Amino acid sequence: MSVELKQRAAEIIKRLKKAYPNAHCALNHKNAFELLIATILSAQCTDERVNIVTADLFRKYHGPEDYLKVEQTELEKDIHSTGFFRNKSKNIQG
Repeated sequence: MSVELKQRAAEIIKRLKKAYPNAHCALNHKNAFELLIATILSAQCTDERVNIVTADLFRKYHGPEDYLKVEQTELEKDIHSTGFFRNKSKNIQG
């Protein structure tokens, strides 16, 4: 990343923090990978539902390897209530 892009990114972050000083993420997560999974599940679904599903999901699957080892049909069952579960499970395993 060029110095110019880094400076631009820093300025954008500064302005966002000023405009939204109390902003927080509504999706429960402990690390960037969990946030990625929660974000995939959030498409066409409420944050509340995603948080319910990920509470169990994050206890069952601890890292990327676990999501790759499981059969897609089992993952689909685990995330079914978020809707579009077939596409979401493909995206997670992809």
